[in-house]
Amino acid sequence: MNYINRSVFLSLFAAAYIGTGVQAQSTVTLARGLTAAVGAQGRLIWIDGTANIFRSHKQNGNVTYTDYTTTREGVAKIVAQCKAAHINTLVVDVKPLAGQVLYASKLAPHMTEWQKKPVRDSDVLAAFIEEGHKAGLQVDASVNVLSEGHKYYSVGPAYQHTDWQSVVYTVDRGLMAPNGARLNVRVSGEPADPDAPQLLRDDTALLASEPVSGMVGLESTDAGKGGADASIALGKQTNLILDSSNKVTGVVDSALLGDDPLTAPESGHMVTASRLTDRDWISKNVHVGDRLRLDLRTDRKLIADAPSEKIACFVNPLHPDARKYEMDMIREIVTNYNIDGIVLDRCRYSNLYNDFSDRTRDAFVRWLEQHQAHASSRRQHDKLNRFPEDIFAFAQTPGDPIIKGPLFKPWLEFRAQTIHDFVADVAQIVHSIKPGIAMGTYVGSWYPKYYEVGVNWGSSRTPLRFSWFTSDYPQTGYAEYFDWICTGCYYKTATKEDARADGQSEYGTVEYAAELSNTAVASGAFVYGGIYVLDYPGKPGVFAKALDAAARQTQGWMVFDISQVDDYNYWPVIEKAFPTPTVPPGAVPDLLQSIRSARQ
Repeated sequence: MNYINRSVFLSLFAAAYIGTGVQAQSTVTLARGLTAAVGAQGRLIWIDGTANIFRSHKQNGNVTYTDYTTTREGVAKIVAQCKAAHINTLVVDVKPLAGQVLYASKLAPHMTEWQKKPVRDSDVLAAFIEEGHKAGLQVDASVNVLSEGHKYYSVGPAYQHTDWQSVVYTVDRGLMAPNGARLNVRVSGEPADPDAPQLLRDDTALLASEPVSGMVGLESTDAGKGGADASIALGKQTNLILDSSNKVTGVVDSALLGDDPLTAPESGHMVTASRLTDRDWISKNVHVGDRLRLDLRTDRKLIADAPSEKIACFVNPLHPDARKYEMDMIREIVTNYNIDGIVLDRCRYSNLYNDFSDRTRDAFVRWLEQHQAHASSRRQHDKLNRFPEDIFAFAQTPGDPIIKGPLFKPWLEFRAQTIHDFVADVAQIVHSIKPGIAMGTYVGSWYPKYYEVGVNWGSSRTPLRFSWFTSDYPQTGYAEYFDWICTGCYYKTATKEDARADGQSEYGTVEYAAELSNTAVASGAFVYGGIYVLDYPGKPGVFAKALDAAARQTQGWMVFDISQVDDYNYWPVIEKAFPTPTVPPGAVPDLLQSIRSARQ
């Protein structure tokens, strides 16, 4: 089929497809139907920058490391494996979250060391482009665009340019003893010191064999690992029991609990302390019968100094120097490398508690004034009087939800508009240099909560509506700036049918997440369901089913990450599940243009 006939065919097919059913539903499923009709499917694999620099080998009980993606042999092996498994697109992470790059940059620092091991001097991106293109694969360069530092190692440009850093709205809860001594405590889910003793409500039970890090809801790499063999030694964890008036009713060592769970009194609390300093504080300052007082303090801190932010050091997208730096880096990659696409990762805020800098506050005030000048009565009373409380405040009662202020919803719209405008600037730069280059992005599939990181990755045409939307919020959707959007459908259950069979919610499945993603994007871009290999250790059948669920509900899939595919030897699983080669949807001329035109 020649180019002209293909364009005519696609236009006619799309028009006919739209005419087959209800308009809104047809718009949502248009990309899926038309992509399937032409036999295209995105099959992407993510090559994480730092996870693949080395490969570990264990021999005689000793672990050794060899260079991998920094060698031509390692790159060639990856390409051969992907080709054999009928993967058609390599997403190569060349700017990990530390802000140190794996390509030949004159702007950004090159990564020379990782986890105290020297990194071989190599242009990883150039090697993948050469080897990937020889094999007929597409090669996209991914950048962690708004992350410029790694907090574990205190490295990255954000540490040299502290004014670039985003600012975190933090909370510091404390227990005040009768003698005036104060113990810092935390509530799960709040931006506080993750190592502080945890304050638990009366609906939580603690077992003798269950350390704090094993409790549901904690943001810990050990979450969920509690169990019968996780018993706590005597004197290693102290539990302070408080009744509804914060009177101390007991001080209990976890090792003495036996088989009975420990719970806080009704409307009371329990404080679990594992650090020696915290246990000492309890023994020196608290006695049964004492009445303690809870206090609440808030602050705004640079992200590098905020203990609640664990890994990535985000920069403020509204800082002109930081913004220019990111744009110049993307310009450098697109200009100097024959890539097929540029991919934005971490193009967002860290969470709901970023960015509360003075710069962002002032920009929000200007944004409110602009909207008031030519908007409805809905906005005429919008004025920032208290910051950040007019947006939201932390509840005095630990565990209660945040108190949303009068500007909470406008703030969500403003943040989403900020990221929308950032993406628009990136698109303008990319397409002015190479008009035919693709743009992709990775986001989490949990669209109903993604406002927490300040991003509306859907289309302005999405039929979805939520209580936190303003009437203008859909207009912040940035889907149409991208050729494809990969959504992390990171769930352990593949299908809704499997969930029902296990008595679980359908919402926690790859299938539902992929379906929701398609609805949010509403055929404004191709959608690929992201699959997380670590969700399926030793479960190749479930892994294959997850890939199939993503492929059925979207226009393809992405596997994260290649190192884990190697670890579990899931290459044969992918090859068997998708035995026939295919091209990515973006490689079909005029396909996306026809889909978008049909939506009109």
